[in-house]
Amino acid sequence: MNRREFLRNTSLLGIGATSPTLFGVPGLISRADAMPMVDQVDFVLPTIMPQVINVFLYGGPSELAGNLTNMDLINTNSQNPYPSALRRAVSDDEGQVTQNGFWADAGGRAMEDMLAAGDMSVYRTINRLKNNTRAHRPSVFSSLKGSLAIDAAPGMGSTLATLLNAHRDQLDGSALLGGKQLTELVLPFVSFEGSSTAFARDVNGNLPLQLRGLSLDEEFDNPYTRGNNDNGLELEVLVRKIVDSSQRLRFDKVAEGFEIRRNMDRLVGDLQNAASDSLPTPPASADGSLDPDVNPATGFLQYPDNNSFSGRIKAAVTLAINNPDSLFITVGGGLGGWDDHSSAIEDYVPRMNQIMESLRVATKHIRYSDTAYGGNRSTDNIIIKVHGDFGRNVNLNNSAGWDHGNNQNLYTIGGSALRPASALGKVVGKTEIFGPANENRQYTRPTDDSYQAEPVAIASSVYRYFGAQNPMPLTSDVDLNPKGDGAINERVPGEPPISL
Repeated sequence: MNRREFLRNTSLLGIGATSPTLFGVPGLISRADAMPMVDQVDFVLPTIMPQVINVFLYGGPSELAGNLTNMDLINTNSQNPYPSALRRAVSDDEGQVTQNGFWADAGGRAMEDMLAAGDMSVYRTINRLKNNTRAHRPSVFSSLKGSLAIDAAPGMGSTLATLLNAHRDQLDGSALLGGKQLTELVLPFVSFEGSSTAFARDVNGNLPLQLRGLSLDEEFDNPYTRGNNDNGLELEVLVRKIVDSSQRLRFDKVAEGFEIRRNMDRLVGDLQNAASDSLPTPPASADGSLDPDVNPATGFLQYPDNNSFSGRIKAAVTLAINNPDSLFITVGGGLGGWDDHSSAIEDYVPRMNQIMESLRVATKHIRYSDTAYGGNRSTDNIIIKVHGDFGRNVNLNNSAGWDHGNNQNLYTIGGSALRPASALGKVVGKTEIFGPANENRQYTRPTDDSYQAEPVAIASSVYRYFGAQNPMPLTSDVDLNPKGDGAINERVPGEPPISL
């Protein structure tokens, strides 16, 4: 749906009305019309309403940025050798292996910073065993839909919207929604990547229009105004004057649409102002050193200006902070795809570094916007998840690249108000190398004693944050995954730093 269609339809339906109707016809589905699997979920209102930013890296990023723990054996068995620095600690001249086994130049230093600050956890064994495919389409779709039945399932965001809509009797007017109705929320589901599979609609359902995904860009260009609110007001007054009482109901909806447009115009204008405002200033460090993400000329936090991903994640975080109604936000890369079949290292290293340095600023943007640092609201309900469609083989092929693999990393950031105390600041999962030496299929897999989760468990984690006590039905399908998958176990202990 484009912005013009969204505006037209929301004007007719009257977003924000207590009982939205279209010329007297109810504009909402009833609980009985929701997807059948929603009825199998035990739902309990969360104590705090989450806001999730889902960052998806299309093409399948290599796990090596977050996992060099098998590097010696990988190099021994690789078709082509890796740089020797990948087998040495960062303290050893030009070494690249950090204390937690991250690739220093490929974002590893920023990862260590976020790990030490308790902002991030890394799950190294998100390993696809069910429907073991390494093709792009089924892997992208299953990851963004949270289901292996990729042609029948709605997207993760659409499933979440359906779950919440099925429990409107508990949500409407609650403190979690600030006393609003669910369908009065402004921009609850937003994509900063255009059309996203995360918002693929349920072919058998009819989500309220207000709960469907909407695309914005990083400048928050305003799709809601006609360009001149005074003209809009004049047209509204004219409509009210010329219609007779028999048509009043119909044109009241038109007038209501103008009001919605003005409200949305104000909101987007506020977001544009927030996007241009200075970011927070971190408190001074104990030793007086300057935060690496602070602009020394201004003293404010600053996102990197050398990549387009930073603009997208800044916009997503700005939206989440300034609009608590935004519950699920998707960001799709911004640095190109991750299908690194050739010349992998020279492209992968700077891209991963740019992403992780941008995410490090994002964590500080969220933290220092909190009331604890003079902000207007608590921001410890905002969670960022970073993952892809699959991982990659770990041998360098004859084109100096990586082919498709199963095992990948999940990076989780923030949300301390919603997650157990042990959820953040750790690295979970141990891997081993597997496959015939010197051939084009060397990959890592979880060790027998390691924690492992399916990629669709990421979607279950999102549903769990929002109140699904047993999210498995939301990831299930009859043929490939009848039991579904539960959420990531965030209580699993982390691994100790590696011996360098």
